Amino acid sequence: MRKQKQSQTHIYLGLLVFVVCWILSSAAHAWQPEVGEKPNPMEQLEMVNGQPVNLASYAGKPLVIYFGADWCAPCVANGRPAVIDAFNKYRNKGLQVLFVDLDDPFKLRGKKINESRELGIPIAMRAAPTGDQAKLRNFDFGGFGRIQVVPTAILLDGSGKVVAKIEQGTKLRDELDGAVAPLVR
Repeated sequence: MRKQKQSQTHIYLGLLVFVVCWILSSAAHAWQPEVGEKPNPMEQLEMVNGQPVNLASYAGKPLVIYFGADWCAPCVANGRPAVIDAFNKYRNKGLQVLFVDLDDPFKLRGKKINESRELGIPIAMRAAPTGDQAKLRNFDFGGFGRIQVVPTAILLDGSGKVVAKIEQGTKLRDELDGAVAPLVR
């Protein structure tokens, strides 16, 4: 009975997040990094193995930085599968993917370590509590910028410049492959 209530709570929470994301996504978002710019370092994040996130280590090949979470219904249904499909389709042509997981790093780090190993995709999570809950809620990554909607994918070309920002699960599903294909030719 208790597990059923927890499951229902997760479903309602996911639905609430979906509705909020859908409402927020209808407005135009101007947030860093902008298309044509090289992003600043990703602050407050580390790889699930404890190493710092270093975007420079991805230089020379296109990169999809995917922001999502298990509690986000559009992420699970559309965003994440679209990114995994693109990775599987284009990894032999040099596509790289970095998942930025917005789940609780203290409860789920072990699960994410296994997930990273199984998918062959590196996963980053929050390094430590910032003490600023507003930053956590707003997905603020310091100098890198703030993610407005989850899921979000940011595509970098081989030189490290942003070439596209795609928000929402259905847009990721519909637009990611077309945005990645010219980068890996």
